[in-house]
Amino acid sequence: MQKHFYTFLAFIFFAQLSWAIDQTYYSTIDNTKETTLRDNLYTITASGPKDMSYAKLWTAYATTDVYPADSVGKAGKIWDMYSNVLFTYSKNQCGNYSDVGDCYNREHSLPKSWFNEKTPAYYDLGHIVPTDGKVNNQRSNYAFGECANGTRLKNGSNVATGKLGKSTFPGYTSYANVFEPDDQYKGDFARMYMYMIVRYKKGNKDGVSISADDGTKMFNTTDTHYGLTDYSIALLMKWHRLDPVSRKEVDRNNGMQQVQNNRNPFIDYPILAEFLWGNRAGQVFSFNNAIASFDPEFVLGVSDGWKEGGTNPEEALDTPNSAANARKVLIEGQLYIVIDDQIFNIMGQQIK
Repeated sequence: MQKHFYTFLAFIFFAQLSWAIDQTYYSTIDNTKETTLRDNLYTITASGPKDMSYAKLWTAYATTDVYPADSVGKAGKIWDMYSNVLFTYSKNQCGNYSDVGDCYNREHSLPKSWFNEKTPAYYDLGHIVPTDGKVNNQRSNYAFGECANGTRLKNGSNVATGKLGKSTFPGYTSYANVFEPDDQYKGDFARMYMYMIVRYKKGNKDGVSISADDGTKMFNTTDTHYGLTDYSIALLMKWHRLDPVSRKEVDRNNGMQQVQNNRNPFIDYPILAEFLWGNRAGQVFSFNNAIASFDPEFVLGVSDGWKEGGTNPEEALDTPNSAANARKVLIEGQLYIVIDDQIFNIMGQQIK
């Protein structure tokens, strides 16, 4: 296989994004911290879901969860985060299933039994994604986590992108089953959970109480740590950092606003997670140093959304030397970006 190496251009990831918002949408979070920051994020996200229902999720996926038109061999197919199957929109809806690849359904990444199917969380696109029915059934109501030697379902060339096994992540009972998504989607699910715990914070009219046992391992019944347990903070922040925002998430976030009138702020400003649960907790959030995923300086699949000053785009990178280490690779006609031991497609989605 022939390989060609070129100079890495940070803006290549952003060049094909065609929709964005500005800071006015988030104006109330500027120069805020801690509970005020969280509460203002709640108010912003509470603008949706608007004009939604559980049945409307099926049609919403045509806007939020299909591969973009420039995806070779995948354009318009359902983007399933639980399997490698390319489902056809509408045609392959579940229905009955017996194996991986039979059909896709509506997966509550935060299981609906955890919050007693309370609306509007029950039909909020912020955490409900199309997934292979068989793999969704395997995941069941188990908490997200990490496991070794878990069971990955297969049906010929149809393979699950996730596995079920015994927990190996500190803070969760070692003999308990957890579901571990593939690395390329861990950040996506982490930011979905962050959205949900802010949008449905306990004490508001539409807030949810997590009562199921597996759910209480991730969400507490008080407002301590803004609703997350020590276990989920450690897990979700790890996933959030290791799998940065991709074009897929940006596109989905734009589609979510189009369909239900709100957005996930942890996709737009991923650094926000650090101010609530990470290494900037207790500090004041300011737009002076924040870089949104819809800003030209933001490098999809690499940036954490923060710079200490100046205007150099490389200051937005998690590792300032990443751009110098990056190279373009042409593999069988497909262009990829390689940064150290990580591989991204040309749209910024981390592949490995």
